[in-house]
Amino acid sequence: MLAPILFAIAALGLRLGLFAAGVPLPGFTFGFILMGIVTLLAFLSGWLLLREEPNAPMPSLFRVALRDTAIFALLCAAGLYLFNQYLNNAEFEAHVNGIIQASAAHGVPEADARAKAQAFFTPGSQAFLTFVGLLALGAFNALFFAIVQHKVLRRFR
Repeated sequence: MLAPILFAIAALGLRLGLFAAGVPLPGFTFGFILMGIVTLLAFLSGWLLLREEPNAPMPSLFRVALRDTAIFALLCAAGLYLFNQYLNNAEFEAHVNGIIQASAAHGVPEADARAKAQAFFTPGSQAFLTFVGLLALGAFNALFFAIVQHKVLRRFR
């Protein structure tokens, strides 16, 4: 259970380091980094269980990988909420203004576009979407790697 905490600390440390260095992350770049970490964590969780218990059944492999990816998703969502709420809040304002300008160019009234953009694009909604996305990806990866580790990788031990 230490692995998801260490992975979350590393991911949030990376985000803070990139922010402090002034490196911009356009679009969904950090989301792809988090998705890669979730995939690695799901595999690593099952692998560590198989090292401790070589005959672990597939439900145990799934359970440990799902638990670890859920903890990682929760910690990352909370950390990103705090980061976006208190450190990087100017990015949200710039993004909302960009959405408003793009909507106005397509003929949407500015007041309507502003209301919709400010309602959806908040640190809380982005943290929630991060949590749901990482949890769903973690569940899929946990199932996939539980099957692979149970059926395939166990033969190579």
